[in-house]
Amino acid sequence: MHKQLEELTKQLQNYNDEILQIAEQTRHHHESPDFFGTVKPFVDEVKQVVDEWKRTALAWIQSARPKYVYPQQIETTGENIEKIAIEAFYPNAKISRIKQFHQSIEYTLLLVCERLKENE
Repeated sequence: MHKQLEELTKQLQNYNDEILQIAEQTRHHHESPDFFGTVKPFVDEVKQVVDEWKRTALAWIQSARPKYVYPQQIETTGENIEKIAIEAFYPNAKISRIKQFHQSIEYTLLLVCERLKENE
């Protein structure tokens, strides 16, 4: 379970960084994307990883009881990354808001990685 959670967490870190890049590029291009051709496939891919990550992380929390990592954090992080995965494609989304979500998500993902290393 530890290895799987570590891999999923790294995948989400990559998606989180990619989402920020998409948001910054979208801001400069000022055009709405093709929803079914671009947005939906990306968001579905992110959601699939988020769902698996949440299941694995919640099971890990229950069994390992890591310090300062709580089920609500995992749920909120999953919701937040799904939210900004959509918003990043739209030029009217505020980049500052996306950056705040990005930092919050990154904090939780790094915390999970640290606790996994401690519990090895």
